[in-house]
Amino acid sequence: MLLVSIIGSICQLFILPVLAHAIGERKVLSTGLLMEVFGAGLLSVSWAAWVPYATTVFVPGVMFVMPSVYGIASKQVGSSEQGKVQGCISGVKSFAAVVAPFVYSPLTALFLSENAPFYFPGFSLLCISLSWMIGFLQSLLIKDVPSPSTNEAIINTSTEELSLTRDNS
Repeated sequence: MLLVSIIGSICQLFILPVLAHAIGERKVLSTGLLMEVFGAGLLSVSWAAWVPYATTVFVPGVMFVMPSVYGIASKQVGSSEQGKVQGCISGVKSFAAVVAPFVYSPLTALFLSENAPFYFPGFSLLCISLSWMIGFLQSLLIKDVPSPSTNEAIINTSTEELSLTRDNS
């Protein structure tokens, strides 16, 4: 966990801003979710001691998901509604953190017990990977929204053109 935290912090500090500016937050979000799918999927089928260390390769993408979500949502609303949107996202995230153990702990216990319907100790991790896949597919449907500065430039240009048109008539 220490290795994941160190790698994630460095990536969020140095790589995320460059990537978000170069390819856009939507693509960064999709890439991060796809890396989550691969990481959880790999963990679900591999039970060697070295696998958790190997999956740290996916940590940079994983650490890009929530900042990208916050950035995309922030661009969707005006400055007076930022707190509501960020609070809503935090509320959904907190609700998921409370509900997930109630769902995945019994599932994990079932597939690790001797009464499992079939032998697949990593079945709960595969279910997590599939839920990340649903998020990835939904991220592909997000439309790119221009940044607020671009919106202001468009509005200012439109206003200037409108006033020039009125002056000429």
